[in-house]
Amino acid sequence: MEKVIRTINAIHALKHNWAEHGKLASSYNENEFERQHKPIGVVGDKRTPFEKDRDRIIHCAAFRRLQGKTQVFGMGGSDFFRTRLTHSLEAAQIGKGIAIFLGNANSELVEAACLAHDIGHPPFGHTGEDVLKKLMKKYGGFEGNAQNLRILSQLEVRSAKQKKPGLNISRATIDALLKYKIPYSKINKKTKIEKWKFYYDDDKSLVKWASLGAPSAKTRSFECEIMDWADEIAYSTHDLEDGIKVGMITESKISSKIEKKVKMRVEEIYEWDPDVWDEIICKIRKASSQNGTELERKGRRRDTIASLIHLFITSSKAKARKGSSHPSRYQIELKINPKEELMCCMLKKLVWELIITDEHLSTLQRKASIIVTRLFEEFTKFDDEDITFKMYPLDFRERLESAKTRITKFRIACDFISGMTDNYATRMYSRLISGENGSIFDII
Repeated sequence: MEKVIRTINAIHALKHNWAEHGKLASSYNENEFERQHKPIGVVGDKRTPFEKDRDRIIHCAAFRRLQGKTQVFGMGGSDFFRTRLTHSLEAAQIGKGIAIFLGNANSELVEAACLAHDIGHPPFGHTGEDVLKKLMKKYGGFEGNAQNLRILSQLEVRSAKQKKPGLNISRATIDALLKYKIPYSKINKKTKIEKWKFYYDDDKSLVKWASLGAPSAKTRSFECEIMDWADEIAYSTHDLEDGIKVGMITESKISSKIEKKVKMRVEEIYEWDPDVWDEIICKIRKASSQNGTELERKGRRRDTIASLIHLFITSSKAKARKGSSHPSRYQIELKINPKEELMCCMLKKLVWELIITDEHLSTLQRKASIIVTRLFEEFTKFDDEDITFKMYPLDFRERLESAKTRITKFRIACDFISGMTDNYATRMYSRLISGENGSIFDII
């Protein structure tokens, strides 16, 4: 009995400590905190469960590798431009800002989800993902968001004391990453493959566990909605800034042809509003103006981006969801003012048309496609297992040797290639295909 009382008092003390630090909304409960595996206790650790999740994500190898993965500009581009890492950090700060502005979500939980939202994305940005989607079509598919889940729950290593794989992230944080709660086997294969969004069939039990208490099988948690909106804001504003900096986005480049293409893309989702479009053109005119000193030009770019971020954050609203029996993360849903939501979409589609489809980047994208395709071909020659296995790092060799099916081997190959940075993939391709200069003993 004394032991039970001590345990209860310890739980109350811990919850009081969390409340003292203002880190945890009082409505979050053990449903949100639960982990897949029994947690490893550390004496004196006063962090909240979501702070622990955030820290585990920041310190894992997959997160570090984001510094070498393309956001938009890559493959030899300037160091000024954003990578997946800087994008994730900026998205996390925007997400935290939304959580603080709304006051209904735990900021550490949102921050953790934002930091991890791109952790599964492959080298070379959208090009790398599209190539792997096609190559893995017969072997369970590939999708960046699905890979997030796989990395956090299976591929990363938490501790030697934790015998099972993964970072042992809390239910609420895993759930905050589940943008698409539909398995690969259930998606509509008749749509364009680039639009396929899913989780891997092997992760069905994990998704079911993470979604415990959801109003429906496909409902996103409140924190997931915030993470997704923060990602949209970061994507549309920061990539806009990079495009203006490099001179690829100016008022003069927004021809009637470009406007027509943007309009067509936007109208797949929203109703077009010419007044909102004119407002965007006005902002781009100001941000890309060459008048004044370079310091003044930089200031105008920053002012434009900062004002857009503030506008989008403050357009967010929290709305109570019907039904009070849901866990905290499902009691509220995110609503965005229609005008700001449309403006963000317009900016995103404009960036796509002026940057992603640019002829110079298209050449690099073709190069990236060739690299990923050829690496996949080389690392899946399982008929010659003796040589192929030796090309992998030791931990991947061990996994391949224990793999019981061909599909499992292809998944492992996909894990390896998708985890590469742009430079690592390029060097590996060069070593395998083109015979780069240097010693055979050089470390890749």
